[in-house]
Amino acid sequence: MTVFLAAQEKMEMHFNGPMRSGIVLDSQALLNAGYRKFQAELAKMLRERYVGRWETPDFRGRKNNMSFDVDSFQGETIIPRFLINRIFEGEDMQNILSEFHLPNELTPPEQLETPGAPQENEKAEDYRPDPEFETSVPAHDKRSRGPRPEKKRIDASFAIERMDVVLYDYGYASCVISGHVTAHKDLTIQEYRSSVEQISSALSDYTELFQSTIAKIAKVIPKQFVVMSFHEGDVLDEDHWPHTTLRRHIGELFWVHRLFAVPCKNQVELIRQKTEARALVYSSRTDVMEDMSLRSDMAIFPGHGNSCVVYTEGVTPAWNAARLRATVRAKNVFYAALEDLDRDLFYLNNEVGQLSGAEDIQQLEQFARYMSDCLVRVNFLKSVYDDYDNQLDPQSIEIWNLLRKAWIMDDMFRAIDQKVQMLDKAHSRTVQRIAALQSKKLGALIVAFIGIALSALVMGVLGVFSHGLAPEMSLWQVILLAFGLGGATFIATRFYRKK
Repeated sequence: MTVFLAAQEKMEMHFNGPMRSGIVLDSQALLNAGYRKFQAELAKMLRERYVGRWETPDFRGRKNNMSFDVDSFQGETIIPRFLINRIFEGEDMQNILSEFHLPNELTPPEQLETPGAPQENEKAEDYRPDPEFETSVPAHDKRSRGPRPEKKRIDASFAIERMDVVLYDYGYASCVISGHVTAHKDLTIQEYRSSVEQISSALSDYTELFQSTIAKIAKVIPKQFVVMSFHEGDVLDEDHWPHTTLRRHIGELFWVHRLFAVPCKNQVELIRQKTEARALVYSSRTDVMEDMSLRSDMAIFPGHGNSCVVYTEGVTPAWNAARLRATVRAKNVFYAALEDLDRDLFYLNNEVGQLSGAEDIQQLEQFARYMSDCLVRVNFLKSVYDDYDNQLDPQSIEIWNLLRKAWIMDDMFRAIDQKVQMLDKAHSRTVQRIAALQSKKLGALIVAFIGIALSALVMGVLGVFSHGLAPEMSLWQVILLAFGLGGATFIATRFYRKK
């Protein structure tokens, strides 16, 4: 078969995975306070305390005051594309991996040799029994000694060269791990893809590093900008639904999206690799897979789990080749957030459905807050998502739209909209139920006050006609008492209505 990556050759590779951060910020308050100013101050504070490069979204103002220009087709979103990014490279990378006792080179964990079987590039006669072992074992034991121990077969390895941990303000984070894959034998394109997919499974071992970075950021963010936080030392707020997915498995990857990068030396090689590289990407019809690139020196194939960019070295600008990584990273985080929202809406609707006929006003008010918070969260996330692609460059828009189609996100949005409608109706019914119970309590209170007032008035009048006015109470005092009780009734009525 055709060799895709020869032994000892290297190829660029990137991995991306979303995760929960366990902290939600008040974006409206940050906008009012100056979001970009806050980001700059946060980055400065983190640089002074912790290793690594801390960066914010790169958006440089232009001297000509244009929002879009030839140097960058990206516009500025209302909510910044992300909150903060921690980057490890070089010495910082080695230090942080040593601190967490993590390797900087990963190998496929599932590649094991079949005992006694020769490899593809080795002859069968190379696997002769060890003479010393054979002679040291009695003849009657040779059949029962069992197979040889399995040995690790390394077809390829991945060397980590850069790691980005990106935090967003709506409860999620993302990592992008970049480096090169080295082939330890001649690999076909199917073998290369299989090895890379197995390598990506080992990235879950870096969870503690991700959690540490998220916790450091959560620790320095001022409390007045925090809506929800589920980190150590933070008091859980009972105003928020306790079963929300935001508090679970913080810093653990949902999945890993593999971003293949295939460099080419010239246009002829680009044309050949464009055809072969389709096999790296999952699609229902690889034979008609569309190249989404707007440039003739590059090809882009977004897909399920795997995506690929083929580019011409020295011709394709690096930032153009990086568009696929940036777009997939953002899309992955939105997908994870929407998936969690869909699940939260389902279970919250289920809990609310069990409240029919409830008489506890406090419990109903608590669930009304839960529902209101969830609806606000949905509307905010959808508004951020809708604004995001409005400011993308043409190339990123093509990738964005194809990913939405490939990942069947329209079905997810329809499912969320249906659950939102159900929750909105349940919220209205709950509010009406609370109002009905309060009116019922208010009616009983009014009857009680009126009864007391009338009783006092009748007793006073009867006392006057029966025995005359008591020395200590005049008729006017009895009337004033009745009016006082009536006024108390009126004030109580106004109070409960406002509540």
